[in-house]
Amino acid sequence: MTTRLGLIGYGGWTRMAYVPALQRDGRAEIVSAAAPSEATQQRIRSELSPDVGVYSSAADLLNGPPVDAVFVAVSDAAHEEATGAALDAGLPMFYEPPLANKRKHIRPMVKRLLDAPQVTHADLEIGFIPAFVEAVRRVQSGLLGQLRTVSVRLQCNWGANPEADLSTLNHIAPWYVDTLNRIVGGIPSRALILEGSGLPGHAQRQCQGIYDYGGVWGTVQVNLGSVVELETTVEANGDDGDLVVDLFSGTLRQRTRENNEWSVEEVAESEPRAGWPGMNECVTAFLDAVAGESPSESVPPADAPAVAQLHLIGMAAEASKEYGGWADIEAVSALRTD
Repeated sequence: MTTRLGLIGYGGWTRMAYVPALQRDGRAEIVSAAAPSEATQQRIRSELSPDVGVYSSAADLLNGPPVDAVFVAVSDAAHEEATGAALDAGLPMFYEPPLANKRKHIRPMVKRLLDAPQVTHADLEIGFIPAFVEAVRRVQSGLLGQLRTVSVRLQCNWGANPEADLSTLNHIAPWYVDTLNRIVGGIPSRALILEGSGLPGHAQRQCQGIYDYGGVWGTVQVNLGSVVELETTVEANGDDGDLVVDLFSGTLRQRTRENNEWSVEEVAESEPRAGWPGMNECVTAFLDAVAGESPSESVPPADAPAVAQLHLIGMAAEASKEYGGWADIEAVSALRTD
C-alpha cells in the first residue's frame, strides 16, 4: 500500500536528503507540500509534479486533502509551530530536532511529543549509518571488553549563531549524544559542559560535553570554526580494545588485546547517498513504523521516548552552562508523571 505523504518545508535539506531517500524506498508518494514563498512553491511544481498540492503553510496542508504521514523540515525558528501542528493533526511524523528553538519551550514540546499517540520518528540519521551500526554491534558483543570511554568529535565550518537561545550542546544533543547512548546502551545521569572560546550568548563555536554513564565516560567535542567543512569520528575504548569509526567515509578501525595492530575496513553505505550517510536507513525505519512493521533489533528507533530523553539531556547542558558545574539529567519517566 502506498503512503500518501505531505512535505512541510521544501528547502535544501528536503530536496537533497528527504526526497531522494523517499524515492529510493519507493513506498510513499508525495501528494502535497508546503512552503511560504512563491519561488519555492514554483520549485515544488517543477521538481516534483504539477499534480502535487502546494500550500503556503503547515496548517493549510494539514487541512487540505488527506495525507497518511508528513515530513517536517523547516527553519529552527519554525520547528515548534510546524511539529506542533503535525502532532495535533495526529499524523505519523518524520521531523528534524530540536522541537523548539527557545529553552523555555522545549519542555512543553517534549510533553506534547510524549503524549502524541501517532508514530513519530526524528531525523537522527547518524545513528543509522551502517558503519556506526556495525561499531555499536561490536561494542555490545563484548569485543572491547568492559567499556570505559566513548567519544564523538565534530569538526566543521558551520559557525555559531550568537543570537541563538540554545547552547550548542543542547541544539545538537539529539544527534551526537544519541551516538553515545547507542554505543553505551543507556543514558547518562549527569552532564558537564566546558565552553572553550564561545560567542556571546548561548551558542558556542567550541565546547565539550562530558556525560556520566555510571562507569563509562562519554564525551562530545565540538569545533564549529574548523578549517575542514565536516568531519565526525566516534571512538570507543575498553579494557580489551579500541574502535574508531569515521562516520562520513565509513572507515572502521579496531585493535584488540589479542591483535593490537590496527585493522582497517570499509563498511558500505546504501547508495546513492541521500544528503548524509544513514538517511536512507533512517527514512526506511520511519516508513516501516508507518506500515506497522517491527523495528530492527540492531538499530533502536528514534521514537518519542528516545527523542524526549535526548532533549532532556540537552536541557541539562543548559543548566551546566549556566551554573558552571555538573547538572543532573531528568529521566523521561519523571517527566511523564508531572
